[in-house]
Amino acid sequence: MNGNKRNQRAGTKIFRGTGYLLLVAAAFCTMVPLLWLLTSSFKTANEIFAVPIQWFPSFPPRVASSPYIVEDAYPKIEKPEMVDETAWEALQPPLTQAIWTKAQTHIVANAQLSNYVPSQKLQTEMIEGLWQQLVTSLPDEIWDRTQTSIIAAVQDAVIPETVDTIWGSVYREVAFGTLQIEDLDFNRTPVEDVKWEIAQGTDARIRPSVDTQTVASLSYDFQSSDTLHVTTTIPASVPIERIRRITLPIRGDASYHRLSLTVTVLQPEETMNTATNGITYQPIRPFVLESALWNDAVWRLHGIPGELEASHITMQQTETDNTIQSMIGAETGNQLFLQLTIHQPPYLSIVWDKFTSNYRNLWQTVPYNRYFINSVFIATASTLLTLFFCSLGGYAFAKYQFRGQKILFGILLASMMVPFQVLLVPLFGLMYDIGWLNSYKAIIIPFSVGAFGVFLMRQFIVTIPSELIDAARIDGCSEFGIYYRIVLPIIKPALGALTIYSFLGSWNGYLWPLIILRDEVKYTLPIGLANLVGIYRQDYGMLMAGTLLSLMPIVILFLAMQREFVQGITLGSVKE
Repeated sequence: MNGNKRNQRAGTKIFRGTGYLLLVAAAFCTMVPLLWLLTSSFKTANEIFAVPIQWFPSFPPRVASSPYIVEDAYPKIEKPEMVDETAWEALQPPLTQAIWTKAQTHIVANAQLSNYVPSQKLQTEMIEGLWQQLVTSLPDEIWDRTQTSIIAAVQDAVIPETVDTIWGSVYREVAFGTLQIEDLDFNRTPVEDVKWEIAQGTDARIRPSVDTQTVASLSYDFQSSDTLHVTTTIPASVPIERIRRITLPIRGDASYHRLSLTVTVLQPEETMNTATNGITYQPIRPFVLESALWNDAVWRLHGIPGELEASHITMQQTETDNTIQSMIGAETGNQLFLQLTIHQPPYLSIVWDKFTSNYRNLWQTVPYNRYFINSVFIATASTLLTLFFCSLGGYAFAKYQFRGQKILFGILLASMMVPFQVLLVPLFGLMYDIGWLNSYKAIIIPFSVGAFGVFLMRQFIVTIPSELIDAARIDGCSEFGIYYRIVLPIIKPALGALTIYSFLGSWNGYLWPLIILRDEVKYTLPIGLANLVGIYRQDYGMLMAGTLLSLMPIVILFLAMQREFVQGITLGSVKE
């Protein structure tokens, strides 16, 4: 007998231990997508699409000079499995040289890449990157050929598209495009033949380019100073007070250094205007060189920014200081003196800029605040209406006897089996007929009463003793007073469960708002975030950041109503 009890206890312990392990494994599997969402919100595009998968974001490089080469971007060259060690030792040197020779031919022929600074690191990284692309595409039988045939086949496999891809992954350099000035009437004027110059005492160099997109490439070194200045003087096509914004296409070097533009008005002495002469426009924040792709740096001097122009950098007027005045010299004529300042911040600031870039770009690229407010308003209004009407309907079905009650309740339950997609076309037609398209009413009101909510409320209200309601009537309480003062406090757990269910459904709603809404200013979070990924746009980092932020209201709501929610789903499960 004692042996059987021991075996039962041991079996119980094993069963419980296995159950705990399964629960921990299930919790871990549930947390993996959330962990991926969290880490991806701090990653760059290259880290998100890295092969093999990169789970955690990497720290930014410590860049003191540019251009620079991204080291260890690709693995070292390894011997193919079909080639023996002796043959590989003889084949590798001429093979790598042949790869670089073919790649260099494409680089020189491409005007966008030809203005580069050669180095041994660049050659090594290009060869390793091209080899990783070639080793997966070449057939196995070519390694059985002669050395000359293998080299020829490898050279033929090196195509310009692959060279451009590898180049963009390993070579980092700052370049400037064609400057544009836009007036208050939205007329854009490109400024041709801009000659950028390096200020005295700055360890940098400007290289003009023959590429139509690139005006000049910049080489700099922060060994002696953490700030450098690049200046130019351009003719003022419109008065300074009429300039809306200045746009400069910039290809960054992903160094997370900070770039600022200063604009100073120059006028001849005989036409000097005290209102504008000696006035300098300075930005309120810098432009961060966080990308290795072309981006427009836009500085706004006058005018009110639009909804989608949050990324524009606002300029404010200040008096011209002595440093800028010494750089200007004796310039005459109606001209603008532009000074680009590149600053190397402390490394901790660079790390902060790198890890928060997706969140900053999210607010600058799309009107995230507007999407968030729209979602909060729609979800809150829909939830409040759902709680009111569903609790009223559940109270009527639970405590009132009327003709056709069971039939109506059966129809209500049957409607829960109708897919929502079946109702899309007739519901859209109804919204069109009553003129509710592109309005919040069309999203909130049609779903303010749900069959599931009425059913849930009815099942809870049935458990309330009818004697309690009858006593309230005898005491002179009105029917609505009974509902408000007696029924609602008792069914608070059910209301908490329905609140989370309704708010979550409205917050995550995508299909119906997408069909109804037309104006972007009325978009909800799911629609606005979905627009970050499309045919011409792949902003997965910002999508992850926006999705993570959109989870916060749901988490806060659940934590605030956790007790009511648990009581709501467990009430009646234990029979005393």
